[in-house]
Amino acid sequence: MPVRDFSITIDGVRLACQSVTPEPPAPAAKPPVMWANGDAPTIVMLHEALGTIRMWRDFPQRLANETGCPCLIYERRGHGKSDPQDIVPRPVDFHNEETDRFLNGVITHRNLKNPILFGHSDGATIALKYAARFPAVPRAVISLAAHVFVEDVTINGIETAAQTYASTDWKSRLERHHFDQTDTVFRAWVDTWRQPNFKNWHMIDELPAIICPALILQGDDDPFGSEDQVTTIRDHVSGPVIARIIKGCGHIPHLEAPDKVLESVRHFLDTFSKAKTPPPPTSLRAKA
Repeated sequence: MPVRDFSITIDGVRLACQSVTPEPPAPAAKPPVMWANGDAPTIVMLHEALGTIRMWRDFPQRLANETGCPCLIYERRGHGKSDPQDIVPRPVDFHNEETDRFLNGVITHRNLKNPILFGHSDGATIALKYAARFPAVPRAVISLAAHVFVEDVTINGIETAAQTYASTDWKSRLERHHFDQTDTVFRAWVDTWRQPNFKNWHMIDELPAIICPALILQGDDDPFGSEDQVTTIRDHVSGPVIARIIKGCGHIPHLEAPDKVLESVRHFLDTFSKAKTPPPPTSLRAKA
Protein backbone atom coordinates (compact mmCIF):
# COMPACT_ATOMS: atom_id res chain seq x y z
CA MET A 1 0.00 0.00 0.00
CA PRO A 2 1.83 3.17 -1.15
CA VAL A 3 0.16 5.58 1.35
CA ARG A 4 -0.55 4.92 5.03
CA ASP A 5 -1.87 7.35 7.65
CA PHE A 6 -0.96 6.90 11.31
CA SER A 7 0.10 8.94 14.34
CA ILE A 8 2.95 8.91 16.82
CA THR A 9 3.29 10.53 20.24
CA ILE A 10 6.35 12.58 21.15
CA ASP A 11 6.60 13.79 24.76
CA GLY A 12 2.84 13.43 25.16
CA VAL A 13 2.04 15.30 21.92
CA ARG A 14 0.27 13.32 19.19
CA LEU A 15 1.49 14.07 15.67
CA ALA A 16 -0.43 13.01 12.56
CA CYS A 17 1.81 11.18 10.08
CA GLN A 18 1.75 9.63 6.64
CA SER A 19 4.14 7.23 4.94
CA VAL A 20 4.46 7.12 1.15
CA THR A 21 6.34 4.30 -0.56
CA PRO A 22 7.59 4.28 -4.16
CA GLU A 23 5.30 2.79 -6.78
CA PRO A 24 6.70 0.29 -9.31
CA PRO A 25 8.05 2.31 -12.26
CA ALA A 26 6.06 2.27 -15.49
CA PRO A 27 7.74 0.29 -18.31
CA ALA A 28 8.85 3.42 -20.19
CA ALA A 29 9.68 5.48 -17.10
CA LYS A 30 13.17 6.49 -16.08
CA PRO A 31 14.33 4.26 -13.20
CA PRO A 32 14.64 5.88 -9.77
CA VAL A 33 17.91 6.92 -8.17
CA MET A 34 20.24 3.94 -7.77
CA TRP A 35 21.35 3.65 -4.14
CA ALA A 36 24.51 1.84 -3.08
CA ASN A 37 23.63 -1.66 -1.85
CA GLY A 38 19.96 -0.82 -2.47
CA ASP A 39 20.01 1.16 0.78
CA ALA A 40 17.47 3.89 0.00
CA PRO A 41 17.05 6.23 2.99
CA THR A 42 13.75 7.63 4.20
CA ILE A 43 12.93 11.20 3.17
CA VAL A 44 11.42 13.16 6.08
CA MET A 45 9.22 15.96 4.72
CA LEU A 46 8.77 19.15 6.78
CA HIS A 47 5.94 21.49 5.83
CA GLU A 48 5.63 25.27 5.79
CA ALA A 49 4.14 27.53 8.49
CA LEU A 50 0.54 26.88 7.38
CA GLY A 51 1.17 23.41 5.99
CA THR A 52 -0.37 19.99 6.51
CA ILE A 53 0.09 16.55 5.01
CA ARG A 54 -2.65 17.08 2.42
CA MET A 55 -1.21 20.41 1.30
CA TRP A 56 1.80 18.62 -0.19
CA ARG A 57 -0.77 17.22 -2.70
CA ASP A 58 0.72 14.54 -4.97
CA PHE A 59 4.31 15.71 -4.59
CA PRO A 60 5.36 13.14 -1.94
CA GLN A 61 4.35 10.28 -4.22
CA ARG A 62 6.20 11.84 -7.16
CA LEU A 63 9.25 12.39 -4.94
CA ALA A 64 9.18 8.79 -3.72
CA ASN A 65 8.84 7.45 -7.26
CA GLU A 66 11.68 9.64 -8.58
CA THR A 67 14.12 8.91 -5.78
CA GLY A 68 13.20 5.32 -4.91
CA CYS A 69 12.96 6.46 -1.27
CA PRO A 70 10.03 6.09 1.11
CA CYS A 71 8.74 9.41 2.43
CA LEU A 72 7.60 10.17 5.97
CA ILE A 73 5.44 13.28 6.42
CA TYR A 74 4.19 14.61 9.73
CA GLU A 75 2.09 17.56 10.80
CA ARG A 76 3.73 19.76 13.41
CA ARG A 77 1.96 20.51 16.65
CA GLY A 78 -1.03 22.79 16.05
CA HIS A 79 -1.38 21.78 12.38
CA GLY A 80 -4.04 19.66 10.70
CA LYS A 81 -4.89 16.60 12.78
CA SER A 82 -2.00 16.89 15.24
CA ASP A 83 -2.53 18.02 18.83
CA PRO A 84 -3.20 21.75 19.35
CA GLN A 85 -0.51 24.37 19.79
CA ASP A 86 -0.09 25.50 23.41
CA ILE A 87 1.62 28.90 23.06
CA VAL A 88 0.73 31.74 20.65
CA PRO A 89 2.67 33.72 19.63
CA ARG A 90 5.47 31.23 19.64
CA PRO A 91 8.85 32.02 21.20
CA VAL A 92 11.42 33.68 18.95
CA ASP A 93 13.53 30.51 19.14
CA PHE A 94 10.63 28.14 18.35
CA HIS A 95 12.67 26.42 15.64
CA ASN A 96 14.86 24.96 18.39
CA GLU A 97 11.98 23.06 19.98
CA GLU A 98 10.76 21.87 16.60
CA THR A 99 14.27 20.58 15.89
CA ASP A 100 15.45 19.20 19.21
CA ARG A 101 12.16 17.90 20.61
CA PHE A 102 9.87 17.02 17.74
CA LEU A 103 11.94 16.31 14.61
CA ASN A 104 14.57 14.47 16.62
CA GLY A 105 11.74 12.68 18.42
CA VAL A 106 10.16 11.57 15.14
CA ILE A 107 13.48 10.33 13.75
CA THR A 108 14.28 8.48 16.96
CA HIS A 109 10.76 7.04 17.35
CA ARG A 110 10.83 5.66 13.80
CA ASN A 111 14.45 4.48 14.17
CA LEU A 112 15.44 6.23 10.95
CA LYS A 113 19.07 5.79 9.95
CA ASN A 114 20.63 8.70 8.05
CA PRO A 115 17.37 10.13 6.66
CA ILE A 116 17.19 12.81 3.99
CA LEU A 117 15.49 15.96 5.27
CA PHE A 118 13.23 17.72 2.77
CA GLY A 119 11.81 21.00 4.08
CA HIS A 120 9.78 23.88 2.73
CA SER A 121 9.88 27.43 4.19
CA ASP A 122 9.76 27.07 8.02
CA GLY A 123 10.18 23.34 7.44
CA ALA A 124 13.37 24.01 5.47
CA THR A 125 14.70 26.18 8.29
CA ILE A 126 13.99 23.34 10.72
CA ALA A 127 15.71 20.86 8.39
CA LEU A 128 18.84 23.04 8.17
CA LYS A 129 18.87 23.60 11.92
CA TYR A 130 18.60 19.86 12.53
CA ALA A 131 21.48 19.18 10.13
CA ALA A 132 23.54 21.69 12.11
CA ARG A 133 22.61 20.39 15.55
CA PHE A 134 22.73 16.67 14.73
CA PRO A 135 25.40 16.57 12.02
CA ALA A 136 25.97 12.81 12.21
CA VAL A 137 22.32 11.94 11.54
CA PRO A 138 21.07 13.24 8.15
CA ARG A 139 22.39 11.79 4.92
CA ALA A 140 21.46 15.00 3.11
CA VAL A 141 19.23 18.05 3.43
CA ILE A 142 17.02 19.56 0.72
CA SER A 143 15.84 23.09 1.42
CA LEU A 144 13.04 24.90 -0.43
CA ALA A 145 12.61 28.62 0.38
CA ALA A 146 14.29 28.48 3.79
CA HIS A 147 14.79 31.48 6.05
CA VAL A 148 18.07 31.74 7.93
CA PHE A 149 17.64 35.41 8.86
CA VAL A 150 14.79 37.92 8.82
CA GLU A 151 14.36 40.31 5.89
CA ASP A 152 12.02 43.24 5.35
CA VAL A 153 10.54 41.40 2.37
CA THR A 154 9.56 38.55 4.72
CA ILE A 155 7.82 40.82 7.21
CA ASN A 156 6.08 42.69 4.38
CA GLY A 157 4.90 39.39 2.93
CA ILE A 158 3.48 38.33 6.28
CA GLU A 159 1.67 41.66 6.70
CA THR A 160 0.14 41.20 3.25
CA ALA A 161 -0.89 37.65 4.19
CA ALA A 162 -2.57 38.92 7.37
CA GLN A 163 -4.58 41.46 5.35
CA THR A 164 -5.58 38.76 2.86
CA TYR A 165 -6.67 36.42 5.64
CA ALA A 166 -8.86 39.16 7.14
CA SER A 167 -10.47 40.26 3.87
CA THR A 168 -10.94 37.12 1.77
CA ASP A 169 -12.16 33.53 2.07
CA TRP A 170 -8.65 32.26 2.82
CA LYS A 171 -9.71 31.19 6.33
CA SER A 172 -12.52 28.98 5.02
CA ARG A 173 -10.11 27.37 2.55
CA LEU A 174 -7.56 26.69 5.30
CA GLU A 175 -10.29 25.20 7.49
CA ARG A 176 -10.42 22.23 5.12
CA HIS A 177 -6.92 21.40 6.35
CA HIS A 178 -6.69 22.78 9.91
CA PHE A 179 -10.33 22.44 11.03
CA ASP A 180 -10.93 24.22 14.37
CA GLN A 181 -7.22 25.03 14.70
CA THR A 182 -7.23 27.40 11.72
CA ASP A 183 -7.18 30.75 13.55
CA THR A 184 -4.58 29.49 16.01
CA VAL A 185 -2.21 28.13 13.38
CA PHE A 186 -2.48 31.37 11.41
CA ARG A 187 -1.79 33.49 14.50
CA ALA A 188 1.08 31.18 15.46
CA TRP A 189 2.70 32.15 12.16
CA VAL A 190 1.82 35.83 11.78
CA ASP A 191 2.01 36.94 15.41
CA THR A 192 5.31 35.14 15.98
CA TRP A 193 7.03 36.90 13.08
CA ARG A 194 5.50 40.24 14.08
CA GLN A 195 7.24 40.23 17.47
CA PRO A 196 9.81 43.08 17.61
CA ASN A 197 12.54 40.72 18.86
CA PHE A 198 12.01 38.38 15.93
CA LYS A 199 13.66 40.87 13.57
CA ASN A 200 16.98 39.97 15.20
CA TRP A 201 16.53 36.20 14.81
CA HIS A 202 18.96 34.31 12.59
CA MET A 203 20.72 30.94 12.40
CA ILE A 204 23.69 31.94 10.25
CA ASP A 205 26.13 31.07 13.02
CA GLU A 206 24.84 27.46 12.99
CA LEU A 207 25.26 26.87 9.25
CA PRO A 208 29.00 25.94 9.35
CA ALA A 209 28.07 22.88 11.45
CA ILE A 210 26.21 21.42 8.44
CA ILE A 211 28.52 18.83 6.90
CA CYS A 212 26.05 16.65 4.97
CA PRO A 213 25.31 17.39 1.29
CA ALA A 214 22.78 20.20 0.87
CA LEU A 215 20.50 21.20 -2.00
CA ILE A 216 19.23 24.77 -1.66
CA LEU A 217 16.31 25.82 -3.90
CA GLN A 218 14.25 29.02 -4.08
CA GLY A 219 12.02 30.74 -6.60
CA ASP A 220 13.21 33.97 -8.16
CA ASP A 221 9.82 35.59 -7.42
CA ASP A 222 9.48 34.54 -3.78
CA PRO A 223 7.46 37.20 -1.89
CA PHE A 224 8.81 36.00 1.47
CA GLY A 225 12.56 35.99 0.86
CA SER A 226 15.33 37.27 -1.40
CA GLU A 227 18.11 35.35 -3.11
CA ASP A 228 20.34 36.44 -0.21
CA GLN A 229 18.85 33.55 1.76
CA VAL A 230 20.23 31.09 -0.80
CA THR A 231 23.67 32.67 -1.09
CA THR A 232 24.01 32.95 2.70
CA ILE A 233 23.29 29.23 3.15
CA ARG A 234 25.53 28.30 0.22
CA ASP A 235 28.45 30.35 1.50
CA HIS A 236 28.29 29.24 5.15
CA VAL A 237 27.64 25.48 5.18
CA SER A 238 30.70 23.25 5.43
CA GLY A 239 29.51 20.30 3.36
CA PRO A 240 29.01 19.96 -0.39
CA VAL A 241 26.21 22.20 -1.65
CA ILE A 242 24.25 22.83 -4.80
CA ALA A 243 22.23 26.06 -4.87
CA ARG A 244 19.69 26.89 -7.56
CA ILE A 245 17.30 29.76 -8.19
CA ILE A 246 14.22 28.53 -10.07
CA LYS A 247 13.07 31.04 -12.67
CA GLY A 248 9.41 32.09 -12.82
CA CYS A 249 8.66 30.56 -9.43
CA GLY A 250 7.30 31.98 -6.17
CA HIS A 251 7.37 30.66 -2.61
CA ILE A 252 6.13 27.10 -3.24
CA PRO A 253 8.52 25.50 -5.75
CA HIS A 254 7.28 21.93 -5.26
CA LEU A 255 3.79 22.97 -6.42
CA GLU A 256 4.65 25.83 -8.80
CA ALA A 257 7.57 24.11 -10.54
CA PRO A 258 7.48 20.44 -9.46
CA ASP A 259 9.30 19.11 -12.53
CA LYS A 260 12.22 21.50 -11.96
CA VAL A 261 12.37 20.59 -8.27
CA LEU A 262 12.35 16.87 -9.03
CA GLU A 263 15.01 17.35 -11.72
CA SER A 264 17.21 19.19 -9.20
CA VAL A 265 16.63 16.56 -6.52
CA ARG A 266 17.43 13.78 -8.98
CA HIS A 267 20.71 15.41 -10.03
CA PHE A 268 21.64 16.11 -6.41
CA LEU A 269 20.96 12.57 -5.21
CA ASP A 270 22.59 10.96 -8.24
CA THR A 271 25.68 12.98 -7.30
CA PHE A 272 25.73 12.21 -3.60
CA SER A 273 23.80 8.94 -3.09
CA LYS A 274 26.85 6.68 -3.24
CA ALA A 275 28.36 8.00 -0.02
CA LYS A 276 27.07 9.66 3.13
CA THR A 277 29.39 12.68 3.18
CA PRO A 278 31.66 12.90 0.12
CA PRO A 279 34.30 15.62 -0.01
CA PRO A 280 32.86 18.94 -1.15
CA PRO A 281 33.61 19.60 -4.83
CA THR A 282 34.51 23.27 -5.21
CA SER A 283 32.68 23.51 -8.53
CA LEU A 284 29.35 22.79 -6.85
CA ARG A 285 29.59 25.68 -4.43
CA ALA A 286 28.63 28.20 -7.09
CA LYS A 287 24.97 28.81 -7.93
CA ALA A 288 23.81 26.17 -10.39
